[in-house]
Parts: sequence; structure tokens; C-alpha cells
Amino acid sequence: MRVAKSDVIAGLPAELARAIVRRFRGREMVAEAVADLLQGTGLEPASVLARLEASGYVEKIQVDHRGDTWWDTTIRGNALAMASFGKPISRKTADRLVFKLLERARAYNADPAKPTFIDTLRVFGSYLDPEIDPLGDVDIELTYGRRITDPKVLSAYVRASGRSFNTYLDQLMWPQTELVQHLKNRSAFLNITTEDIALLTDRAETIYNIDADPDAVPPPADRTLTGR
Repeated sequence: MRVAKSDVIAGLPAELARAIVRRFRGREMVAEAVADLLQGTGLEPASVLARLEASGYVEKIQVDHRGDTWWDTTIRGNALAMASFGKPISRKTADRLVFKLLERARAYNADPAKPTFIDTLRVFGSYLDPEIDPLGDVDIELTYGRRITDPKVLSAYVRASGRSFNTYLDQLMWPQTELVQHLKNRSAFLNITTEDIALLTDRAETIYNIDADPDAVPPPADRTLTGR
């Protein structure tokens, strides 16, 4: 998904709307969690969340015992969180990005030390229409599973990364975060989601499947997947 800085989303400047959904993405929070982002705007967190909810970017998850409403992003909100304000790219560049993405996917799945495995990669969105050139970005759906489930082994793997984490949840999620970072390779033009894109579109094309990769380390017999 690519938007312009001049766009207005749910009555908000595009950059502000994106910053808000990025704050909520993957973390259930109350409206006050974005109060700092609204300083100087004259906007109240509750009214802003109501606007984003009406436009389909966030949704109410629960009301706790104190009466506080907790929110999370929707699939549409996650797409906005990943949106870029950069210039479009040529189809030739997009093809090269996909080619390199597949190379990285094969290399990752060939490494038995990796704690997760890539099951499938599916492309969707404007890349599937050959008449669209240039493109905003390349949208990819990722489904993956765990290859290593032993908590001690996983903990040792995370420590070996040498990274520091802001929260315990960030530490637990490092194998998945690392996988996505590996696939993106810092490209702002690859949007990778683990959401079920069937809720967004019925048009997608599988570009990688571990079962068709002769060099991949076989996945566990119990292939529990995340995504789709």
C-alpha cells in the first residue's frame, strides 16, 4: 500500500493516521496510548479512534473492568501501518525485488538452525496486473511455522542474536521478526503481511512453497502455521 503525504485518511493527515495505527499494530491498547501523537492538534484520542474505527482501520477488542476500551488494528489498518510515502517503482525493479526475495526465502529454508520455516509466499495486489507500471510496492503474504519449539533452545537463539529488546514480548517475537526482516532485506517496497489476505482479495498467486523447494529442510510433521 502506498499513500501520499497529502492524503487525508479518516479525516486525519495521512502521516498522523499511519503513526496511530503503527502504535496499535499487534498490541491491544487503550486510546490514551496515542495521546502524545495528538499533542497540538486539538484532537482527542477517543474521537480519533472512533474515526479510524468507522473507516475500518481499528476495532474494539474489549472493555475492561474499569470501563476502558482496548483497541487493535484491522487488516486494513495493518496495511496502512505498512504504507510508504515514497515514489513508485518500475515493474522491472519490482520483478528484481521478487527474484531476490525468492533467493532469500530458499536460503532461509535451507538453514536447519533457523527456528522458523517459510511455508508459502503469495503475491497479491497491483503486481499481479501486468498493465500497471510503475507500481507503488509489492504485496506479499507470508505463512510460516516453527521449526524449533523447545523454549531453552529458542531462548539461546535469541540471546545469540546479541540484540536488546524493549519488552519481553519483543524478545519472544524475535524469530518471527527476524524472518520478516530477512525477507524484506530493508526494502521499503516489499510489504510482507502474515494476515489472511482472503479477507482482502480473492486474487493471489503462490510464488514459493516449501514443498516444491528441493533444498529446503523439511518442516516438522506437525506443521502448525501462522498466517492464512
